[in-house]
Amino acid sequence: MDISQGDIYWVTIQSDETKGSEQHGRRPFIVVSRLAVNRSVKTVIVVPLTTTTDSEPPYRIVIPVSEITKDPSCNSEIKLSVAKTDQIRVIDKCRLEAKIGRLSQTATVSVTLGIAYVLDLR
Repeated sequence: MDISQGDIYWVTIQSDETKGSEQHGRRPFIVVSRLAVNRSVKTVIVVPLTTTTDSEPPYRIVIPVSEITKDPSCNSEIKLSVAKTDQIRVIDKCRLEAKIGRLSQTATVSVTLGIAYVLDLR
């Protein structure tokens, strides 16, 4: 199974595996690592999504429903979401649960630009 940049999966992060304001629970995560890297290692780099859209800072990227293509096997409702690019993390591929869908190319680029801003990449 290929895991591509822009794919969205359900991931469960237990609360005892986090501290403070780190995201936990079952939530959607966007894969942001590139396909070539994903094929060569047992981990992926991901960014959590949230449906809380209250006055987000500019590096948190709003993802309209129209920018997500739903996977045919997904039974979940697709909602307006925000990519929390300041909460990027590495997870083992075994944490990836059901595939939700895929971001559009435009949304994927927007998320990577948000990450570049957070990490001060130029």
